[in-house]
Amino acid sequence: MATFPVVRGVKLRVTKTNSCGLPIEGPGNYLVTDGFVSYKQSPVMRDAKELEQENADGRVCISDRTPPERKWYEQELVLCGVNTQLVHLLNGWKQELDYAGDSVGFRDQKTVDSDFGVALEIWTGGKADDDCPVPTGDDIFASTTSGKKYGYLLTWGKEYTLGDIEIQAEVSNFTLTGISFAGPQWGRGPWNVVAIDDDNTAGRLITPPDDDQHFILQRTPIAPPEATPDACELAITSVFADPDFYFGGPADEPAADVAPDQPACGEEVTVP
Repeated sequence: MATFPVVRGVKLRVTKTNSCGLPIEGPGNYLVTDGFVSYKQSPVMRDAKELEQENADGRVCISDRTPPERKWYEQELVLCGVNTQLVHLLNGWKQELDYAGDSVGFRDQKTVDSDFGVALEIWTGGKADDDCPVPTGDDIFASTTSGKKYGYLLTWGKEYTLGDIEIQAEVSNFTLTGISFAGPQWGRGPWNVVAIDDDNTAGRLITPPDDDQHFILQRTPIAPPEATPDACELAITSVFADPDFYFGGPADEPAADVAPDQPACGEEVTVP
């Protein structure tokens, strides 16, 4: 059983996906940052419905109630400063480029993109009582982690809109709001985020999300990734090749337990 506090937002990784959670390979399609102030999600519910039928005497002869049901979560992400590439990843707004082709801003647009979304991964701090169990054997020395554990939240979001922009003699933050969606095509994911054995080998999710789940929250001993200098190119088909299949191979070969390394940020990727 895991009981753990959720304290501090340590890192945020944003990966571009389609509307079903499938990672989209290509330039600038993922980014890791600690430049965010907060993340909040609030459930939007379909209210319960009271079902009653009166008889001819005006008395209730049938009474029942449908259960409430979660539709989605409203998401709010507050950014510390303006990361133009992160804004582009979240809402698809066109980036403003300088003479050298570097992103220096963005331009708004009237329409809200609903065809594509992102996977949001957030690592949190906070120590739990069972983070440092007493060893029962020398096999603990095989562990490759620091002994520290993290909270790990995975969710998917789309339809992000930028909130108020206020320029004054104070620090101004940028707030983006969107809605969650289920990401069954994320599978076990393109990243190594959980331990897959007693040696704390870093690997992909043990169980992929289904078509009804909008987020996964768990404890993990695998440290979050380092912040990237820019949005980086995401490789899928060029690195998830036989025998490291993303979903599985043609002859019922299993999906890879460990995600292959991504190319260094800024390195050109060749997609077959």
